[in-house]
Amino acid sequence: MLRISVWNIAFTIINILVLFFFMRHFLMKPVMEILEERKKLVEKDLDEADRSKIQAAELKERYEASLAAAKKEADCIVAKARQQAQSEYERMMEQADQDARKKLQASEKTMELEREKVLNELRTSVTGLAMTAAARLLTEKNSPEWNKRQYDVFLAGEGEKND
Repeated sequence: MLRISVWNIAFTIINILVLFFFMRHFLMKPVMEILEERKKLVEKDLDEADRSKIQAAELKERYEASLAAAKKEADCIVAKARQQAQSEYERMMEQADQDARKKLQASEKTMELEREKVLNELRTSVTGLAMTAAARLLTEKNSPEWNKRQYDVFLAGEGEKND
């Protein structure tokens, strides 16, 4: 049968305690150190991930800010370019208008001068023709031939009226 002895229980308790301390010292302590190292490593990785996340958010904000600034600057450059183009267009149109007015004035002046020249030439020609015609009339009116021709023209004109 089974005998229960105090010495047996005491040695068993002592054996269990020795085994517990040995296991604690040689097995549990290294395992706990490994677990603690793993815990620190995981915490370090989590902290690093948080820092990376914060840095990424900061970089994103800076990128968005620089993108917005670049867009604003591009819009400003485009607006300035449009304004300059409009100013240049207006300047060129004004210059073209002025040139056209000058050319028109020069053409009108040239036409007026040509008109005056033609009128003067015409006056001179008309005066010459009038003088020539008057001289002929004066010389021919006194001739009997002219009188006869005039009479024939008159009779021819009367004859046509009677027909």
